[in-house]
Amino acid sequence: MSEKKRPRRKVILAREVGFCFGVKRAINLTKQALAERNDVFILGDVVHNKRVTDELEARGLRKVDDFTNEKSGTMIIRAHGLPKAKIQEAKARGIEVVDATCPIVLRAQEAAQTLERDGYNLVIVGDRNHAEIKGILGALQHPALVINSVDELRAAKADYKLLRKVGVIFQTTLALELCFQIINEMMMMCKEIRIINTICRPVQNRQEDAVQLASRVDLMIVVGSRTSANTMELAALCKHYNPNTIHVQNADELPVEAFADCETVGIASGLSTPEDLVEAVRVKVLTADIDGEETTTASETLTVA
Repeated sequence: MSEKKRPRRKVILAREVGFCFGVKRAINLTKQALAERNDVFILGDVVHNKRVTDELEARGLRKVDDFTNEKSGTMIIRAHGLPKAKIQEAKARGIEVVDATCPIVLRAQEAAQTLERDGYNLVIVGDRNHAEIKGILGALQHPALVINSVDELRAAKADYKLLRKVGVIFQTTLALELCFQIINEMMMMCKEIRIINTICRPVQNRQEDAVQLASRVDLMIVVGSRTSANTMELAALCKHYNPNTIHVQNADELPVEAFADCETVGIASGLSTPEDLVEAVRVKVLTADIDGEETTTASETLTVA
């Protein structure tokens, strides 16, 4: 009797995995501060990845809920930014500040300020509870409308919260398709709209690659934290194009049965996912021994046709 063989399994990596430049910058600034100073703390997490934050805390980074009891030391501003009032308050207390805000997030804050200054009724498309949105709101002189769906947009219209002159920016990690849906709906509501595209280019690139990859594989795997907005968006986007999509934080969460009979497996990652976590997932897919059955494997990186 001949040995049963499973189908040949090919793993295809998205072109860009691991940290984006904004995440690398925030982590490096934090490591530098920890190497040069004795007391370094942060409000929230530097980035949304537990492995990363655990490693920084092991080096001495303190995570605090507020700094009302802090009279000295160095405060790291997370990659998602902080409201300006909090930064000014920290400096007034004599606390040294290291600003690790992603430059793209800073540009989103500046775009919001520009629209406000030019007299537009500001609409921010994003999650009102996300740290980035709180930082943008904290950069403004007046309240802004935050919406995260077409339904929320319609509710705002019904409550007369949308005026004739509307300015729009986006949370930098949003899926483009959601932005298009909201803008299309808004076009039917408003006489004048000014849009400043604040979507992060690395986010756009990863989304485009992930859609292309998800559409051509049997199984799509997205690696990253469940507290990471861009990773969650990426996983939802992939699932739209390939229902056989799974989101894992690391290789330990990856069930072997998920890819047992797959001939092609795609892997993408969020912006704050360490590259070695992605590599561990790739290796597990390639080397897993499934019921002792022989499988031939191959690996490649996505290329654009």
